[in-house]
Amino acid sequence: MDLKEEIRKLIELQELDSRIHSLLHNKDEEIPSKLEELKNNFNEKKSLLSSFEEKVKQLQLRRKDKELDLSAKEENVKKAQSQLYQLKTNKEYQAKLVEISSLKADVSLIEEDIINLLDELEKAEKELNDAKKKLEEDEKKFKEEESRLKEETKQLEIQINNLKDKRKIIADSIDNNILSTYERLLKTRNGIAIASVENENCSACHMRVTAQTINEIKMYKDLVFCEMCVRILYIKEDFS
Repeated sequence: MDLKEEIRKLIELQELDSRIHSLLHNKDEEIPSKLEELKNNFNEKKSLLSSFEEKVKQLQLRRKDKELDLSAKEENVKKAQSQLYQLKTNKEYQAKLVEISSLKADVSLIEEDIINLLDELEKAEKELNDAKKKLEEDEKKFKEEESRLKEETKQLEIQINNLKDKRKIIADSIDNNILSTYERLLKTRNGIAIASVENENCSACHMRVTAQTINEIKMYKDLVFCEMCVRILYIKEDFS
């Protein structure tokens, strides 16, 4: 068995695994996170529209109540006026006039309230219409971005599957014992099983590698591991 050739295959395998890991992270974590944020932002905007709708609804109810009050007060004015001709004394007549005057004052106040409510309602309805138009635009952007992210997920899946196919070809050609060691380290060492020695340091944990260890690596008789992070080591210049 040519150990150096096996390590060359491990280097290729590590490059593929790193790319697969990165793409999987993007597909399974980053894109779902973006989609969730996108949905939450859009739902907040929908909630804002609901608040505008509720405001218009409440103003319409208040206007209806005021109009009912106005109708009742006007009816009371008519009733009081019709009673004037039935009164027998001047005192009763004057008291009824005071009552009518008070009722008319109430009518005027209610009419003023209705006018103010109509102005407020007109403003609220304009805000609602503007919010609806804005939400339509936001919904279009939301759907476009959602569609783009879903398409990006599909493309990532294609890339990942292609890389996995390439990985299988390389993995099948590696010695079983060496592959088993690599796979175990891949799981326990955060996706990095093999690291180069650069400037006498392990490129993964950045700890210094002794001259003796470097000499052992260069012999390529047995796998040599970093004393600190236990990853498989190789000399970068030997494979450039």
